[in-house]
Amino acid sequence: MAEYGKEIFSMKCKSILLLATLFFWEIGFSQTQKPFAAVELFTSEGCSTCPPAEKLLSDIHADAEKNHKNIFFLEYHVDYWNRLGWKDPYSSFQYTLRQKNYTSVLNEESLYTPMMIVNGKESFTGSDEVKAKSAIASALSETESLQLKVKIDSTERDTVFVTYQSSKADKNFFLRFAITEDQLVSKIGKGENSGRTLTHDHVVRVFFSGEVSDGRAQLKIPLKKFVPNENCELIAFIQHKQTMKILAAASETFN
Repeated sequence: MAEYGKEIFSMKCKSILLLATLFFWEIGFSQTQKPFAAVELFTSEGCSTCPPAEKLLSDIHADAEKNHKNIFFLEYHVDYWNRLGWKDPYSSFQYTLRQKNYTSVLNEESLYTPMMIVNGKESFTGSDEVKAKSAIASALSETESLQLKVKIDSTERDTVFVTYQSSKADKNFFLRFAITEDQLVSKIGKGENSGRTLTHDHVVRVFFSGEVSDGRAQLKIPLKKFVPNENCELIAFIQHKQTMKILAAASETFN
């Protein structure tokens, strides 16, 4: 009899969870979105000045967790340091190209690491704690009219199925998806960091862009042989195609 009662209780809990999920998607949006900051760090294992910037990113994340700040973290490993003898296993030309696009829009003179960018509109040396905290505080003081929700539906083979809901569809918007991973460790054998053991968090392992063509839709994100785990997070954000300003952001963890 006790086992039967547990089963009924479990069924009720599942029903409540299902109703809560449906409610989340059907009620629409509130009038305003909670202010947010999307912090992007361009870095490399081949760069000796990058570890302090990554440490700063981790410190900002710890503070955000403690004080419930709405901050999203993305760490891109660029590939142009690889030519100096150490190939960063997390690097990609895709991330170098993303940084190039930023340098053009933000009038940076050249590519460099570490570079930190907040909400796609303010860039500075990634280890500069004063500028980082100032830019993030400024972002968190703004109220954005655009809103975004995201939900991981399922993972099947080499694809993640994701449903998004945006308060506005616009041909000038990109919908970006990044799958980040924490607790990565590398022993560096060559280059400027030779002999060091580096720990990375928020590393972008998969990056995918789509169009915000509908207010709500499901998209398929190719994983390219990467398998998400419990240390991974899906970060979605809407970015203006021309200005590269990030207009809204949302996230969900992989269970």
